[in-house]
Amino acid sequence: MRWIGIASSLALVTLLAQATAPASAQSRSDSHRNLDGSLDIRNSDGSSSRIKRDLSGRVTAEHSNGSRSTTTTDLSGRKRTTHSDGSYSNSSTDLNGNIRTQYSNGAYSVSKRDLSGRWRTEYSDGSYSTSVRDLNGNWTTTSSGGMAARHPERGVGKR
Repeated sequence: MRWIGIASSLALVTLLAQATAPASAQSRSDSHRNLDGSLDIRNSDGSSSRIKRDLSGRVTAEHSNGSRSTTTTDLSGRKRTTHSDGSYSNSSTDLNGNIRTQYSNGAYSVSKRDLSGRWRTEYSDGSYSTSVRDLNGNWTTTSSGGMAARHPERGVGKR
């Protein structure tokens, strides 16, 4: 749950996008936790990200396209992710446990967890992604296309 929150705030997350795949294409991402506690994400378009948390709780993601994202959490639990392209997103969890993310380009997303533990993120452009955790604790995410497939976790560009 801790890492899906990180991924959501980055990808929602957040979520977040310099497009590397056509907007209509579906995509898939797989995560793997490393022995040092970092998380590797590999995408079906060949791109990847490595996510690390420091002792202060700040989360840094380094992406294979050379971009970087940093997520901080305030005392109320709201997350702010800033990207090296100058864009940002703000995420918070509502009373129902849904993660709501607002992006600096005006887009937004909502992530909901169902009874089976699967997460579904719906984006304001109508696209969506679904994340499922396996028995080893690794996540697989499939995206319908649109914003969900454009890696908003890397940034959404300046408006």
